[in-house]
Amino acid sequence: MILLENNKFVNFLDQFNVLSPNHSKIYDEYTSDTEYSNYNFTIKTKVQEHLENLFRENPQSLILTGNAGDGKTRLCRIIHDQLSSNELEHWPEDGIVDLRLDFGTLRIVKDLSELRDDVILEQLLRLQESIQSRHTNKLFYLIAANEGKLTKFLSQHNELAELRREVSNRFNSFKNNNQVFSIINLLDVTSSVYVEKVLEDWNKEENWEACNSCKKNGSCIIFLNHQRTSGELVQKRIVEQYRILDYLETHITMREMLIHLSFMITGGLTCEDINRAGYKELSNHSNKIYYENFYGHHLSPHAFAEMRALRIFKALDPGNYSHSDIDDFIMNGDISGNKAIEELHQELVDDSMDMQFGYFSRKLRLYRDHDGISDHSIIEDWVQKLRRKFYFEINNSAGFDRHVLLPFQYLSDYISLFNNQQTQSSIKRNLISGLNRSFSGRLVDSKASLFATSQNLMIYDEFKSKEINIIDDLIRDDIDYLPSKFTLSVQKEIKLPMNLFIFEYLMRAQGGGTHNILREEADILIDTFKNELIKISEPEEFTLTVLKRDRDSGLFVKVEIDL
Repeated sequence: MILLENNKFVNFLDQFNVLSPNHSKIYDEYTSDTEYSNYNFTIKTKVQEHLENLFRENPQSLILTGNAGDGKTRLCRIIHDQLSSNELEHWPEDGIVDLRLDFGTLRIVKDLSELRDDVILEQLLRLQESIQSRHTNKLFYLIAANEGKLTKFLSQHNELAELRREVSNRFNSFKNNNQVFSIINLLDVTSSVYVEKVLEDWNKEENWEACNSCKKNGSCIIFLNHQRTSGELVQKRIVEQYRILDYLETHITMREMLIHLSFMITGGLTCEDINRAGYKELSNHSNKIYYENFYGHHLSPHAFAEMRALRIFKALDPGNYSHSDIDDFIMNGDISGNKAIEELHQELVDDSMDMQFGYFSRKLRLYRDHDGISDHSIIEDWVQKLRRKFYFEINNSAGFDRHVLLPFQYLSDYISLFNNQQTQSSIKRNLISGLNRSFSGRLVDSKASLFATSQNLMIYDEFKSKEINIIDDLIRDDIDYLPSKFTLSVQKEIKLPMNLFIFEYLMRAQGGGTHNILREEADILIDTFKNELIKISEPEEFTLTVLKRDRDSGLFVKVEIDL
C-alpha cells in the first residue's frame, strides 16, 4: 500500500482560503490552543517596535486607524502582552482592557466601532480630557478605530470639538503627532514590506518535511509551488509586483496579503485533493502553478470576487502584454541557433508539472510541423501562461527586459528617481514637456519652461525649470514605510502629487505617445494643478502670450503679441 502523507501545514494555509470551510476572518484569534499552534508565525514590524518603545519610554495616548485586516487588533494584543506580566487569552466582551503600569493606566480599546455610541462618547471624552491635561490624570489610551467611523462620530458631538481638531491635524499629516497624542494610520504602511518575510517563513523546510516522504510529491502542485517560491529570484519578483502597488498608492491589508499568498502556494487545494487526484485532476492541477494563482487564473468569477488582491493584480498581469522578442523566444527559442538561448528555452519549457511533463514541447513541435493550421490551442492556452513564467523565472542576465510585459513603459525611470537628484534633474524636463501637452492638448516646444495655459492656447504665465522641483517622499521611522511617490513643486507653493500613474501619464504625453489610456487616473489631479498655476499667474498687462504652431518643427511655440 502506498503511503500518502498529509501535511498539516497545508491545512494551516487553507485557513486563509476564503473559499474553504476552514477559513477564519479574524487572524488575531489564532491562539496557542488551536490545532495549528505549531505554525503560528509573527512578523516583527516597525510599528510594533515603535509602540513598544513609546509606551515604555515616553507614554502618550495613541489611536491606530486602518482598514479591517490591517492588524490593529493584533497590535493591541501584542502591546498588552509586552507590557503585562500575563498574556491576553481572550478579549473581554466590551473589548476594553486596563493595564496598571508604572506610568499610570493604559486603557486599550480593541475596536472603537464595536462599542455602543454612549460608551464611545464616554471614552473619547476621557481621551480628550487626558490630552488637554497632558495626562496629569495618569490615564493613557491605545485605541483601534476605523477612520470613517471615528471622524463621523467626532463631527456629530460638539463636546468633542477639541479632540476633533487634534485628530484632523494628525490625519492631515503624521508630522503633527507629538509627545502627548499621536495617530498612526496603518493605511500608510507599504504593502510590499512584509511579503518577503511571509514567503520566507512559510517556505521554511520544517513546514514541508512531511512532503519529502510523500509518494506523490513529484506530481503535487502545492509542493512544486513551495519549491519555486522558496527561490530568491522568484521571491524578489513577487515582492516587485507588490512594490508596484506601493508606487500606485494601492494599499493591501495584512489579511488580504495572507489570503493572496496562501492561495498562490496552494491554489485552493489541500493534501486530500492531491491524494485522490486522477489523470484529469492532475491535468487541472498543472494550471494551479503559483504564477497562474498569483493573478487568479482558472478561478470562478465568484471566487475571484472574494479576493480583493487578485482583482488589483489582474491589471499588472504580464501574460496580457505581447512583446515580439519574448513571444518569439517562447515559440522559437529552441531553434534559434544560439546555444545560450536554446538552453534558456529548455529551462523555461522543462518537463516539470506546470509544463505537463513535457506536453508543451511536444505540442510546440506539432504546431510547427503542421504550420499551426489545425490547432491554435498552443497560442490560446499556453503563450500567456509562459509570459507569466518568463516574468517570474527568467534571470535578467538573459538579455531580455521582462519589464516590457508590464503595462508601465517608464517603471525603470520612476524607480531611478528615488534619492537621485541628477536623474531627477534630467527627467524633470520630460515631465515639464508632458505637463505642457496635458494643459494645452498640443505638443509644445517649451525649452524647459512650464506654461500655465489651457486648450485655448493662451499662456497666463511661464515658470522656469529652476522654479520647479521634484521632492522626494518622506522617510518614516514609526511605521514600515518605503518611499514610493514624489511631489512636483512649482515655486514651493503649488504642488502636484506624483505616483507611478501620474509619472507614466506625463512621460507618455511628452513623447507624443498613448497617454490618454491613463487619463482617468490623472485627469482630476492634473487639471487641479493647472488651475492652481493659472490662479497664481501674473500675465503681462500689455502683451498677449499664446502658443502658435511652428510650420518647420510642427511643434507649438511661445509667441508674444503686443496689444
